[in-house]
Amino acid sequence: MVRGPSNSLAQMLGALFQRLRQQAGNNQLYMFPLHSYSIYMKVAEIDNAIHGLLEEEYRRSCDVLAALAEKAARYPKGSLNVRKKSYKGKEYAYHYLVAREQGRVVNRHIPQAELPELRRQLEQRDKYRREIQAYRKRIAYLEKLLQLPRRGGES
Repeated sequence: MVRGPSNSLAQMLGALFQRLRQQAGNNQLYMFPLHSYSIYMKVAEIDNAIHGLLEEEYRRSCDVLAALAEKAARYPKGSLNVRKKSYKGKEYAYHYLVAREQGRVVNRHIPQAELPELRRQLEQRDKYRREIQAYRKRIAYLEKLLQLPRRGGES
């Protein structure tokens, strides 16, 4: 990256994002620190340009988080357990969905025919929960960078 007053903000950001992508690899998300820019750019340019980008990413992340939470709520909660019983020399497996409802643990028997669909739904819900957790971390990081008050109790 060439340093100097002749570089425009767009060129510098483009070079920085390319360097960050190389450092982070293809499958990782890298949130860039603000303090690394202050060496190469004027402070007024950093605040206006970068702050605007971060605010936009913060709003987008909040919207995505709300959409993911809504999607995850459509799927059944809980985990799938198997109970094995022996009767007259044969062993039978019974599948149960274990979930908490109104503070109580509830076990629901799942018929064999519904088992594949329920497994798919539980995997999908787990996928959404992992994404929600990643977006919560991203939002917390952006709140720290933007010096915003922490959101309390939101999903």
